[in-house]
Amino acid sequence: MTEARERWLKLLRAATRRRNYKKSRAVSETNLLINLNRILDTYDEDLKSDDVIVENATLKTGKTIHRLDRKDRHQEVQDACQIHDLSLRESFLKSCEHVGIPPLAMTYFLDRMASADTELIMRNLGIGPTGAVAVADALARNKSVTRLDLSLNNIQDKGAAAVAKLLEVNSLINDVNLSENKIGKDGAEALGNMLTVNDSLVRIDLSRNRLSDDDIQFFSNVLQTEDSLSVLDLSHNSFGITGGEYLGEMIGNNTSLRELNLGWNRLGDEGVKQICTGLKENRTLEKLDLCWNEIGHEGARCVAESLENNGKILELNLNNNRITDRGMEKIARSLELNETLKVVKIGYNLVTVEGACALLRSLLKNSGSAVEEVRMAEVEVNSDIRELYFRLKIRKPRFNLLELSTASGDFYHFVKPENPMNVLDDYLKRNRLTYHQCRSIDEEDD
Repeated sequence: MTEARERWLKLLRAATRRRNYKKSRAVSETNLLINLNRILDTYDEDLKSDDVIVENATLKTGKTIHRLDRKDRHQEVQDACQIHDLSLRESFLKSCEHVGIPPLAMTYFLDRMASADTELIMRNLGIGPTGAVAVADALARNKSVTRLDLSLNNIQDKGAAAVAKLLEVNSLINDVNLSENKIGKDGAEALGNMLTVNDSLVRIDLSRNRLSDDDIQFFSNVLQTEDSLSVLDLSHNSFGITGGEYLGEMIGNNTSLRELNLGWNRLGDEGVKQICTGLKENRTLEKLDLCWNEIGHEGARCVAESLENNGKILELNLNNNRITDRGMEKIARSLELNETLKVVKIGYNLVTVEGACALLRSLLKNSGSAVEEVRMAEVEVNSDIRELYFRLKIRKPRFNLLELSTASGDFYHFVKPENPMNVLDDYLKRNRLTYHQCRSIDEEDD
């Protein structure tokens, strides 16, 4: 009995020293308490050998170490998977409530901060505006996180403003995701102000925030002179004609953006016209997404004109619009002159075989065309399309025509035609014939 107690005290002192040394690491505290639980199991076995059974072991220090059985823990703390010492439960929950972060989110946050990860992914953890303020405050002096994801947390303008202040003082974070957070005008303007002093942010995602034309005015004005941001996602918002004017002017003057996603908005032909006006002047944008924007014939014509003047765009997404064969023919003629575009996505429009063939013929006419991939979902393949495809494939082996449909509505997959000589060789081999024998048969027939 005495020997077992002495061994227990020795281990506890060593563990306590370890805890004091690493008290800032949430994971180490958890591991420590789990280890103490195992020690208690061993100690209980020794006590049982002397016919003594206790629920808790009171040490000379006067501190009671509680058994850490799951059945004794509050469900909310059990879900958090960090606080095993029952005496810390109430203080932990009060701390979570005070800063506005749910216990599970708080546990995860402390764990990531302690492990010095470069990515802090806190998507859909219910932290809200107050929790976002607490997270931003904790990250202000952080020296490891470079990517921050607070998407789908309902942080609203208050949380967005806190993140903006964080990015004004933290120059390590270069990738921020604030999508699906009900951010409005105040939040967007706070982020715009941040961009005037921050020169390290490379990527920001503001998609799915229901931003309106008025909400984006100041932000887009700041981007006209911003020179570090290269990727911007503004998809799934509510930009119309006026928003198109603001964004078009920004595109015409910005010299840093490489990727811009404006998909799933309400730009329409007039809004896209403004976007394309800026695109004619832009010389840095490489990837532009305009899917789901109600683009019709006039919008397609504007896109075509911009492709004739822009020598930088590498990928263009026009999926799910209202482009007809007339609009496709305009775009096709522009591709007879364009030598930079590599990927064209123009599926799920009102395009038929006629429009598809017009585009493929334009690529054949342009010997300097760089197009390697065309996606035309919901266009039914026919013999004309197949012929044009194989002609392009001969000239450019890397060319791919994808997502066309069969008569039954399934995706059509092109199969490379076999070399006729290979077919003949295979036939002769299977029938154990030679070219000499075939010639003799031909002579007999004559």
